[in-house]
Amino acid sequence: MRRFGDEKMNWLILSLVAMVCWGFWGLLTKVAFNHLNWHQVFIITSIVTISASLSLYFYFKPIINARSPGFSYAIFAGVMGSIALIAFNAALANGKASIIVPLTALYPAVTAVLSYILLNERTTLLQSLGIILAIIAILLISIE
Repeated sequence: MRRFGDEKMNWLILSLVAMVCWGFWGLLTKVAFNHLNWHQVFIITSIVTISASLSLYFYFKPIINARSPGFSYAIFAGVMGSIALIAFNAALANGKASIIVPLTALYPAVTAVLSYILLNERTTLLQSLGIILAIIAILLISIE
């Protein structure tokens, strides 16, 4: 039997679910700003995220080793994600969702460059072209 998050589940289906949910997430967050300030929206969405995290914890019952090097990386990733989400909410409260959401969605280009520099991961010519086009997209999106 397949379980959510199981390697046997189709990665493409999960990716499409994430894409659609993130699309609604960006839209619904912007609409929420019509009624709440960004601090309130951040806190409410974070409570939902904590609830989902606790649900996953109790479902999978993972053993979490705080001495593992992965634990430190996960903590740092959580800090970076939180900073990004705070910046995203503050930007979205004052700007256009049609610009901010696609602009911030280009973060994989940053990951690709950092992976090249820090992890010595190499990209193909086609992948490198995609990263360059993403950087050009950042410039084009930010022009008003």
